[in-house]
Amino acid sequence: MKKKIVFYAFSSQSWDSYVPIINEILDQDKEEKSQISVYAPSNNYQFRDDTSKNLFDLLSGQFTETLKHDLHNSNGNEYILVTTHIPDEKHGLSNGLYIHVPHGSAFGNNQTADYLVSCYQASDIYCGISPAEGEYLRQKCRNSGNISTKFIATGCPKNDIFSAYILGSEKERNRIKSEIKQSMSIPLDMAVIFIGSHWTSRGILRRFGTSLIQALSTVGDKVHIIQGAHPNLWNNHVSIQTSNWLYKSLCNERDKGSATLSFGVSDAKALLASDIVIGDISSIVIEAALLEKPILLNIDEDSFLDKQIYQIYKGISVRFDGADDLLQAFLTGVQFSDKREESFAIVKDLFGYNIGNASKQIANIILNYSQ
Repeated sequence: MKKKIVFYAFSSQSWDSYVPIINEILDQDKEEKSQISVYAPSNNYQFRDDTSKNLFDLLSGQFTETLKHDLHNSNGNEYILVTTHIPDEKHGLSNGLYIHVPHGSAFGNNQTADYLVSCYQASDIYCGISPAEGEYLRQKCRNSGNISTKFIATGCPKNDIFSAYILGSEKERNRIKSEIKQSMSIPLDMAVIFIGSHWTSRGILRRFGTSLIQALSTVGDKVHIIQGAHPNLWNNHVSIQTSNWLYKSLCNERDKGSATLSFGVSDAKALLASDIVIGDISSIVIEAALLEKPILLNIDEDSFLDKQIYQIYKGISVRFDGADDLLQAFLTGVQFSDKREESFAIVKDLFGYNIGNASKQIANIILNYSQ
């Protein structure tokens, strides 16, 4: 008898990472649909599109109270728990075969990365971004005694969406970029500046508010600014007061016509459409580097858990200190390091593993253990 498969939707981003994996599972075996369910502990989810929402509604509806009772009382890995985060004990999902999958594109890029180590230690199977992540985790855990976790380098499933652009010719990249601009109603002759922000206090939005938008909006009428906002800014990861002032400030810039806002779970379209990416410690920077975009960052060494990762962020970008410093860089011309291409190659080696096939590999792992 096949094992039940439960996807633990810790957040909107978790669910967004699961969708391509679930689709791969169903492509291989449509009968698996009856075995799959989604446990949704949050009461606030955002979706990439209606297809994603419909799949979520169907599979979360299959996680019934009866199933929850059966899983809670099962013994010895009788079901598979697929998750991006360690489940809260109160949910009673601690006795499944725990398969961890990535929901971010990087590791070691912020001071919360110790949680990554906890996920690794708690997992039975850890699907990692690359072989380098496996070495990173083993080094972090070298004094933690025997760890039985099986590490499998699969790549990051959410980055499969970028494979056509990353692997495409210059002509193909321009075609993709033009199509996305048209879908976003952005004139093809306008340069797109995408500003991404981490949700922590070290992120651009909580550090500078909308001052970067205000400064860049003076550059000229041939520039279209898109401001990204991490979903965690609108839930209990930050205070209600912080969420409110940021939301009001951003909506004010949108209503003035200064910027388009990207509040959704995915910034993929904004990244692909962009001509320049502005960021911080967020793993969005890694996605921008995989796409070989010009990158300007507000970063400092103390914000990174891993100093090697800081050097990589530094190598792929030009740094700025604030709104006026950023504006002056645009006015006087940005000079990138001669070694930027070398840094891009390092990013691809560390974080671009198996792009285009990560979801399929993780689906195969889940199916193999569900037999």
